[in-house]
Amino acid sequence: MSQVPKLSVVYDEKTIRARVAELGQQITADFPDGNIACVGVLPNSMVFMADLIRSIDCSLTCDFMKVGTRDSKRVEIAFGQANDFSVRDVLLIQGVVDTGVTLSFITGNIQESWKPRSLKVAALINRENHRKVDCPVDYACFELEKEGFVAGYGLGLDEHHRGAPYLGLAEASSS
Repeated sequence: MSQVPKLSVVYDEKTIRARVAELGQQITADFPDGNIACVGVLPNSMVFMADLIRSIDCSLTCDFMKVGTRDSKRVEIAFGQANDFSVRDVLLIQGVVDTGVTLSFITGNIQESWKPRSLKVAALINRENHRKVDCPVDYACFELEKEGFVAGYGLGLDEHHRGAPYLGLAEASSS
């Protein structure tokens, strides 16, 4: 059995809580009419999304999607679209935006298929310095420039650390 990697804390629980509250206030101000369709990209957005929607003070709905891959090619977005998004402002919520490849794929699909009134992106972690394709993040909790695999607060490292109340970087193994 492999050893669970340790994390070096980058953002503690109090810092995350304060920043998520700030984002919620900003989103509330940006959408004074409410009626936001919040769509979380599973599994990495779940904890961030839960806290963020409690900080947004306007009417909203929640949906989730998962991007599937096969043979290193994106093949599908799993989502049961029961809503008419053409008259809605969609807030796509993602855990980490790194190279931008996945986000670009998802936002392109949403624009083409759902035709929302507007589409904004909120990310827990934005790693602009890792971008391979242009994809804007409208609301970023944190801009992380440090190198390493980030986990905790809903983000998993080989499915470990998702329940940690903080965000941390994986420490290099000493083996």
